Amino acid sequence: MDEPMENRRIFLVVLLFFCVLIAAAGCTEREGRMGEPADSGLRIVTEENPPYNYLDADGEAAGQSTDVVREILARLHEKSPIELLPWSDAYGLALGTRNVALYSAARTPERESLFSWVGPIGKQGFVFYAPAGFGGEIPGVDEIQNQYTVGVVRDDWRHQYLVKQGFERLVLYSDDIKAIQGLKAGEADLWFGSSDSITPLSRAAGLEPTALVPVYTLREIELYIAFNKDTDEDVIRRWQAALDGMKKDGTYEEITTREQLILYTQSQGVSGAGKEALALLISKGDTRLTGTADTLRLLAGTSDLISGEMDRIQPVLANLKSNDETTTFSFISTDGNWYLSSDAIPRQDAGVRPYLATLLSGTPVTGVVITDPVTGREAAVVAVPVRSGDTVIGAVEALIDLTSLSRSLTTDLSLTGTAYFSALTGDGVVALHTHSEKIGVVSPAGTDTFSEAIRTVISEEEGEVGFYEDGIYHQAAFKASKISGWRYIIAEQGTPPVPPKTRAEEELESLLELHD
Repeated sequence: MDEPMENRRIFLVVLLFFCVLIAAAGCTEREGRMGEPADSGLRIVTEENPPYNYLDADGEAAGQSTDVVREILARLHEKSPIELLPWSDAYGLALGTRNVALYSAARTPERESLFSWVGPIGKQGFVFYAPAGFGGEIPGVDEIQNQYTVGVVRDDWRHQYLVKQGFERLVLYSDDIKAIQGLKAGEADLWFGSSDSITPLSRAAGLEPTALVPVYTLREIELYIAFNKDTDEDVIRRWQAALDGMKKDGTYEEITTREQLILYTQSQGVSGAGKEALALLISKGDTRLTGTADTLRLLAGTSDLISGEMDRIQPVLANLKSNDETTTFSFISTDGNWYLSSDAIPRQDAGVRPYLATLLSGTPVTGVVITDPVTGREAAVVAVPVRSGDTVIGAVEALIDLTSLSRSLTTDLSLTGTAYFSALTGDGVVALHTHSEKIGVVSPAGTDTFSEAIRTVISEEEGEVGFYEDGIYHQAAFKASKISGWRYIIAEQGTPPVPPKTRAEEELESLLELHD
């Protein structure tokens, strides 16, 4: 072997050796990163200040700022307990003890040199908003006072502030949701609101946040994580980089929007009468389906249906129809043909039924919502296989008219005021409703409180939700049927939840008072 060849061979062996070492080091690093998070060495403290930080029902720290802090720790592969303390205690610790971090702290000129700052992790500014397309910013408060009407919540401190400043052209509302809806409807030129809650409030009002634009910011306070001044600068740098990464990839916006929206979708509690109505609704609705299923099951075992002969089955279907004019009864053959009691020849489009294969495989079907091919109205399917021995020869089917069933339930339930009942299928189709024109409608997939509430109803077995619908706040109780899988709902008009005043709002009030 010549020398160049030998040298090349040695070079390749050495190169391979180093590649193996690098790969091993990479594996070790990845395995370490996948292991238990390291202790951050920090003491993290906060206060009770929803929606940013508070104790949840389990006694754990929660809130949008808490979620941001936990996400930063996760990205750094570190851990640290979070303590909720009175504000003065938490502030004193962060001011005087190394490696203590305090959130959510307003970064004011007076505090600037007292801490090292990571953020912002939130902000609360009080801003005049206009409908999208307004056409630019307004230069000052004087122009607003002299030229525009302003919507504001009656007796809120913002209302009191505007009155104190001499504003006379005010349109007053009971809450910010109605104020935003009034702005969109042209009842006022501007809305005096909060940049911190513009996203959830807009969605609660049934609008996208882009439907409103800021035209003048009166004052704004940003919230930060305040680290003791003696904390290592590398800690501050890494925390800030992790937060910046969250904002770049959309995680930060997802966290803050989710937590704020909770304030506008929580229920204040359905009344006792509403819960009794829900129990009655479930009983009445399920009984209608199970009663029909029981009848069909008994008939499926009779010789007339087992014969599979049209002239013997049709009198059975006619008898069923004579006892229930609101339901379509039919027999379906395994070849896809089907017929009513009055048909001279079979119909041939049973294959369009999405549940046909399930039914002819021997499994009963209950609660699927389709359009009745005979009446053209929305109907609930109850269908039972018919067997001759072990062989399925067809199925007997009832399509229960949902408009008629809803009207019957309306009489039985006797709901008052704006209360209403509803039932949703597992895929979000309205099966029953006090207002029958909504039957068959697919639930919306938007980002307002109603859409959020519907998603909760569909995904959970039972519970309560709050939402705005058609400008009215409702609180609703729901429960899943074990028979059909429908989610039965009783919704009542309720009092919207009032978010507590935040520390940022309190500090902004103080600043405005000093400014005056």
